[in-house]
Amino acid sequence: METRVSAELLRHLESLSKLELEEGERTGLKRDIEEILQYMTLLDDLDLSVDEMVSPVEIDLEPRPDEVQPFEHNEKITENFPEKSGPYITIPRIYKFDE
Repeated sequence: METRVSAELLRHLESLSKLELEEGERTGLKRDIEEILQYMTLLDDLDLSVDEMVSPVEIDLEPRPDEVQPFEHNEKITENFPEKSGPYITIPRIYKFDE
Protein backbone atom coordinates (compact mmCIF):
# COMPACT_ATOMS: atom_id res chain seq x y z
CA MET A 1 0.00 0.00 0.00
CA GLU A 2 1.47 3.31 -1.08
CA THR A 3 1.08 6.19 1.36
CA ARG A 4 1.24 9.70 -0.05
CA VAL A 5 1.34 12.99 1.82
CA SER A 6 -0.17 15.86 -0.17
CA ALA A 7 1.31 19.34 -0.28
CA GLU A 8 -1.89 20.61 1.34
CA LEU A 9 -1.54 18.19 4.26
CA LEU A 10 2.11 19.15 4.66
CA ARG A 11 1.22 22.87 4.75
CA HIS A 12 -1.48 22.10 7.33
CA LEU A 13 1.00 20.18 9.53
CA GLU A 14 3.50 23.01 9.12
CA SER A 15 0.90 25.51 10.29
CA LEU A 16 -0.18 23.34 13.26
CA SER A 17 3.39 22.97 14.42
CA LYS A 18 4.09 26.69 13.88
CA LEU A 19 7.03 25.91 11.60
CA GLU A 20 8.25 27.85 8.60
CA LEU A 21 10.04 25.37 6.37
CA GLU A 22 12.03 26.03 3.24
CA GLU A 23 11.21 24.02 0.12
CA GLY A 24 14.16 21.63 0.60
CA GLU A 25 13.15 20.96 4.21
CA ARG A 26 9.55 20.46 3.13
CA THR A 27 10.59 17.85 0.56
CA GLY A 28 12.69 15.96 3.11
CA LEU A 29 9.94 16.10 5.71
CA LYS A 30 7.38 14.83 3.20
CA ARG A 31 9.65 11.89 2.33
CA ASP A 32 10.23 11.12 6.05
CA ILE A 33 6.51 11.21 6.88
CA GLU A 34 5.71 8.96 3.92
CA GLU A 35 8.36 6.45 5.06
CA ILE A 36 6.96 6.43 8.60
CA LEU A 37 3.40 5.95 7.37
CA GLN A 38 4.52 3.21 4.99
CA TYR A 39 6.24 1.43 7.88
CA MET A 40 3.08 1.71 9.99
CA THR A 41 1.12 -0.16 7.32
CA LEU A 42 2.93 -3.28 8.56
CA LEU A 43 0.43 -3.23 11.43
CA ASP A 44 -2.30 -4.12 8.93
CA ASP A 45 -0.71 -7.57 8.52
CA LEU A 46 -0.79 -8.45 12.23
CA ASP A 47 -3.02 -11.29 13.40
CA LEU A 48 -5.06 -9.79 16.22
CA SER A 49 -7.19 -12.87 16.83
CA VAL A 50 -4.85 -14.26 19.51
CA ASP A 51 -5.69 -14.01 23.21
CA GLU A 52 -4.26 -11.12 25.15
CA MET A 53 -1.13 -11.95 27.12
CA VAL A 54 -1.41 -10.43 30.56
CA SER A 55 1.84 -11.84 31.91
CA PRO A 56 4.74 -13.76 30.37
CA VAL A 57 4.69 -16.07 33.42
CA GLU A 58 2.14 -18.82 32.93
CA ILE A 59 1.95 -20.00 36.53
CA ASP A 60 0.51 -18.12 39.46
CA LEU A 61 3.21 -17.17 41.92
CA GLU A 62 2.17 -17.28 45.55
CA PRO A 63 3.75 -14.63 47.74
CA ARG A 64 6.03 -15.97 50.40
CA PRO A 65 4.97 -15.51 54.01
CA ASP A 66 6.19 -12.33 55.64
CA GLU A 67 8.36 -13.68 58.42
CA VAL A 68 11.04 -11.87 60.39
CA GLN A 69 14.45 -13.41 59.85
CA PRO A 70 17.01 -12.29 62.42
CA PHE A 71 20.40 -11.10 61.26
CA GLU A 72 23.01 -12.04 63.81
CA HIS A 73 26.04 -10.19 62.50
CA ASN A 74 25.07 -6.55 63.05
CA GLU A 75 28.55 -5.72 64.33
CA LYS A 76 30.04 -6.63 60.93
CA ILE A 77 27.94 -3.88 59.38
CA THR A 78 28.53 -1.27 62.06
CA GLU A 79 32.29 -1.78 62.13
CA ASN A 80 32.48 -0.37 58.58
CA PHE A 81 31.12 3.03 59.68
CA PRO A 82 33.50 5.67 61.01
CA GLU A 83 31.06 7.09 63.58
CA LYS A 84 28.97 5.04 65.99
CA SER A 85 26.77 5.77 68.96
CA GLY A 86 26.41 2.56 70.93
CA PRO A 87 24.90 -0.12 68.69
CA TYR A 88 23.79 2.53 66.17
CA ILE A 89 25.62 4.18 63.29
CA THR A 90 25.88 7.96 63.07
CA ILE A 91 25.52 9.73 59.74
CA PRO A 92 25.83 13.43 58.84
CA ARG A 93 22.62 15.45 59.01
CA ILE A 94 21.21 16.15 55.56
CA TYR A 95 18.50 18.59 56.64
CA LYS A 96 19.19 21.66 58.73
CA PHE A 97 16.48 23.38 60.70
CA ASP A 98 16.23 27.17 60.47
CA GLU A 99 16.40 28.67 63.94
